[in-house]
Amino acid sequence: MRATKTKFVRKPLAAAVMCSAIGLSPAVFGATIESVNTDNLSVPPVEGKTLVYTDTAGTASFGWLDPVNDSGDIGLGISVYNESFSGTIDEQVYEFAGCIMAQPDLEVNCRAPGDSGKRFKLKTTETNGPIDLVFNVAADDASKLYRVIGKFSNLTDGTLQGFRFETGFGVGNDFMASSAADGLSFGMVADGSSKLSVGPVGKYPGGLFGGSKVEGLPFFSTSIAEFTEGPSATNEDVLETDGVIPAQYSDLFGDWVPLAQVPTGWFIDHDGNPANDSILLAYEDPVTDAEDWKTFQKNFQDVVVETRDLDGDPATAEIEINAQNYDPNGDSFATVLDETGNPTTIDVSDVQPLVDTLDEGDPEGAIPDAITLTSIGDASTLFVQDYNGTGEGFKLLIDGKAVPIAAFDTWAANPPKVLDGNGDLYATWFADEGEDGLYQLASDSSWVTVDEMNAEIAASSGDLERVPGYVQGPVEDLANVNVNTSISVADTSTWPTCTGDGNETNCTFTVRVTGLNDAADVPVIPATPIPKGDGPIFGCSAGKPGSPFDPVLPSMVLAALAGLWARKRRGTA
Repeated sequence: MRATKTKFVRKPLAAAVMCSAIGLSPAVFGATIESVNTDNLSVPPVEGKTLVYTDTAGTASFGWLDPVNDSGDIGLGISVYNESFSGTIDEQVYEFAGCIMAQPDLEVNCRAPGDSGKRFKLKTTETNGPIDLVFNVAADDASKLYRVIGKFSNLTDGTLQGFRFETGFGVGNDFMASSAADGLSFGMVADGSSKLSVGPVGKYPGGLFGGSKVEGLPFFSTSIAEFTEGPSATNEDVLETDGVIPAQYSDLFGDWVPLAQVPTGWFIDHDGNPANDSILLAYEDPVTDAEDWKTFQKNFQDVVVETRDLDGDPATAEIEINAQNYDPNGDSFATVLDETGNPTTIDVSDVQPLVDTLDEGDPEGAIPDAITLTSIGDASTLFVQDYNGTGEGFKLLIDGKAVPIAAFDTWAANPPKVLDGNGDLYATWFADEGEDGLYQLASDSSWVTVDEMNAEIAASSGDLERVPGYVQGPVEDLANVNVNTSISVADTSTWPTCTGDGNETNCTFTVRVTGLNDAADVPVIPATPIPKGDGPIFGCSAGKPGSPFDPVLPSMVLAALAGLWARKRRGTA
């Protein structure tokens, strides 16, 4: 049974103004974003996707939201939280009424720490195809500012050059762009010179470029790969990047590649749980036709990155921590001399002090970088059986530990495994089996999913043990861009999407998101079919949002949707 939803109604402009005037007194000039409107979404998800349709009849779709949060719970994939908080941007304090993000449903959401599943995951499947996200609003007496925290992924069949966000009303062919001073806009900095954004309006993930406390030290570049807004910077209703892919990315891969074309990588599954993100070790260079595995070596510099009070005594001096104390291949790894001159072990699991010296934390370059990266022509020259006569492979800093990496030519023979209580093989992970990878049981060669295996491990009372290993797969984050912006809602009296009953006024607005490439055609948004009689559209119930069946879509959209995304989420087992 389909859940009852608030009906999205588009009113003529004059009717909307009249309705607002009747519903609220002239003193009311504010609004609250209450929830995500689901009238043009597939609820429940279709084949694991919250499809975003071009109309409320489910005629076509140019993109979808990942409905699964980091705890494995299924929802819409996006939610609104009215949790007030303050944010300081360029030394100016701004008051936020809440945020638009994923639906982790934590005790604190808008201010939840990194690595808590805050970003909604929106996927575009059609170049230049608009994706309309609609929100329910209640008119009241105060204007409000909301932070937008998301991730935008290229699942098209070609490259992108940037993205555009627009504010407006309605969906698909009925979309009406927001106008100046209509009470709906992106948040703007105090002087109106640019968008109000907590961080860059768009950037490639820090685990690849620039680093971050959550994603670790960077793999490709110590500089962030940041998108820049173009001429729309002062336009309160349009946010459009300037069409230039960040050089840190484009120098290696050109334009923003789709998931189907990202390079293949080798990863270490350091905890033996394929449900968790693995650590990138090497990638196959897409520039060359031959198999060519490349990597980057991290070099830890002789730079003081922080001071610590090791004994908790304010009367004794704080100890300087050097970047070389984080070097897993160095003699001083995780060890310093304490206040009495004796060697003591320190925690180096938090890499924030290192990141703070890089472009992420020091964009002006005021302090020396704590690490540099050296490009290695062939990964096999770094990942050897005996690195520098140590008797172990080259080590990586993973979760504060020095993890030796096996020789490159042994990775294929060492996937993640599960052992039983006797130390015998119980199951082997095959990343290329099924849609998201599968475990094969040693007992009868049958297959089980990672969720099934993790549940079995959790119920085994310690009799089953995960074994780390090496996996090959797409470097998915090369298709993903983290996006940040904000939405301001104020006077709704001129909105064309409001209804009122004399006591309260309810409205909707739209955020239109588009992945851009000037060299590609703009797709035609199909007209909404007109149902005949009382029967369902297309002669079946599959065409309506909310149907559990795959809708009738244009062939080009179906082709773009099929088989392009392998979800990887945090495991809870």
